[in-house]
Amino acid sequence: MYTELIQTLNSHDNFAVISHFRPDGDAIGSTLAMGLLLQSLGKKVQMWNTDGVPQRYAFLSGAELIRPVPATLPAEVQVLICVDTGDLKRIGTEAMELFTQAPFTINIDHHHTNTRYAQLNIVEGSAAACGCILHKIIRAAGVQLTRPMAEALYAAISTDTGSFQFSSTTPEVMRTAAELIEAGVDVGDINRRIYQEVPQGCFITQREVLNNMVVEENGTISHYSMPAGRKAELGVGLEDTKDLVDIIRVMQGVKVAVIFEDLEDGKVRVSLRSKDPQVDVSAIAAMHGGGGHCMASGIRMLGPLEDAREIVLNSIRTVVRSLS
Repeated sequence: MYTELIQTLNSHDNFAVISHFRPDGDAIGSTLAMGLLLQSLGKKVQMWNTDGVPQRYAFLSGAELIRPVPATLPAEVQVLICVDTGDLKRIGTEAMELFTQAPFTINIDHHHTNTRYAQLNIVEGSAAACGCILHKIIRAAGVQLTRPMAEALYAAISTDTGSFQFSSTTPEVMRTAAELIEAGVDVGDINRRIYQEVPQGCFITQREVLNNMVVEENGTISHYSMPAGRKAELGVGLEDTKDLVDIIRVMQGVKVAVIFEDLEDGKVRVSLRSKDPQVDVSAIAAMHGGGGHCMASGIRMLGPLEDAREIVLNSIRTVVRSLS
């Protein structure tokens, strides 16, 4: 299944690995797993991310090797690999330019909305996380699974399955997790670091969301909007606004939760989560230039915030009302 990929890895010596901006655990874990695999094959590898490594994943072995995206493509890079990224736009403008300059490009991803933007595309839309694909690639390459690899993969898979709570948690996912634990993952320690060491700024933004969330359509839709400048007023940073949609998703009766965030460039970031398989938020996101998974998707669209919010909410309302 991965024959062409393994041949490409074996026939080149110098690689770079990148993932999407505002990286989550799957993005960072998959970047590290791919980088560590290449190192184990005796290859030279650089790892990049436009926004760097979030503090909650900085403990992972090798995380310090993930550097900012360089201004120009290093002359020695022969292959540029993008992981966990459904659309090339999500790696950032500067990184996109480097991607187009790379002699050979590879796209490894699990979003069924992936646009197949590379010369070699390894896309498995049914995979629970990109980390699941990387686990199979490591095995196919005949490389021994080390503890650092296992920890990176565990972080990737655990976070993208909601700590193994989402419906994407299949028997295969659990068997993979068991193999990672056998390779040395300390479940208690890694879960504490990822889920139980929350910065104070996150609590400030959570309070903001709970105080200002809106519930409509008989309790089936919940949403919150963060206007421009509000983060500065709260004294919080970009990392403190991650995963806010999950706070309002868990309310009983809610089928769809949405966070709207005004960005500095005049665009609006929209995070969508569904709790009802009948509401495919990836289809809603695709209507407005976004994408993702059936139960978790995102959009970056032109503002102003008020207009973007009504456009997206009207699409959601139409779907939710059709279920009544």
